[in-house]
Amino acid sequence: MKKRVTSHDVAKLSGVSRGVVSAVINDTPGIRVSEEKRKRVLVAIAELNYTVDAQARSMRLGKSNCIAAYGNLDNSFFLQMLQGVQQACTARGYHLLLYGHNKSEENKRWLIELYNQRRIDGLLTKDVTGYSKDTWIRDVHEADMPYVSVEGYPDRQDVTSVLMDYEESVKLALDHLHEATALVPVYVELYNPPVYAPNWGDVHRRKAYLHWMAERGWEPVIHQLCDEGEDQSSWWQELLNRLERPAALLTNWSSGSRHIYEAAYRLGMRIGSDLYVMAADDTRQANDYLVPSLSAVEVPYLEMGRAGAERLLDMIEGRRMDERTKLWVPARLTVRDSTGLHESRK
Repeated sequence: MKKRVTSHDVAKLSGVSRGVVSAVINDTPGIRVSEEKRKRVLVAIAELNYTVDAQARSMRLGKSNCIAAYGNLDNSFFLQMLQGVQQACTARGYHLLLYGHNKSEENKRWLIELYNQRRIDGLLTKDVTGYSKDTWIRDVHEADMPYVSVEGYPDRQDVTSVLMDYEESVKLALDHLHEATALVPVYVELYNPPVYAPNWGDVHRRKAYLHWMAERGWEPVIHQLCDEGEDQSSWWQELLNRLERPAALLTNWSSGSRHIYEAAYRLGMRIGSDLYVMAADDTRQANDYLVPSLSAVEVPYLEMGRAGAERLLDMIEGRRMDERTKLWVPARLTVRDSTGLHESRK
């Protein structure tokens, strides 16, 4: 059986103490090692093919240099968020453990056990907008685990979360839509079955529309439909037939804009002249591929993932940071053909 190489072997070959070897391997703060000794240790490590026992090291140091990200792998927005998380981890010398979501939260609780074993240093989750669960946060606080949620816990000040300002995003959309068309915008709101129970984001979108209209002394016009997935073409066609043309419409979801496109095609209406349409989010991620392409306010998930990971790593490393538990990332307004202009703004 091949003998396991130890730090003692590295020290012997390089002619330095084991303490110096440890300082080089762990980059121990407060211990200065000359460049000549550091090179000797690194040469010995390469020659002996020495590898660090990651689990033993993490137990000894109380740190694994690894964080976990938890979310729904079928959700393309989670994958966008992961790009930002990976960027932050790479820049700071951390590894990323990907943990897939399932309907049960049992997998999520295993991550607390991994933290207790010092196999991860903290956790970042991609939650549905406005998600909040008392039992989960109680467990996180009891474990004293560094934790950041993307889009969850907007109303809890004892949880660090990364959010987009939905009210500001709708104001951004309405300002552009009115500037581009000089029309009073109509708001079309979809909601999930079985009953109207908007999430935190949609509550604030609707609030922003009502406030924006009230500021200008205009009567709000809101059309609401349960998005059941059945054939709703007649409802959309009736809606468009009732509107005075040209009309400007803002939908809360991009799927609503797609329904407008389909109804307009059946009625012989042109998007970008008879109807000016934009979406308050990019749920379908097909905005560039619609004809004409759809103007939208897009949730910056990559930037949110990077901001969340950077805050999590600051928490892990005990860095000084501001006391805010809510990190607000600005929405991205992307203007395309459906509102008659071609440019992107933040």
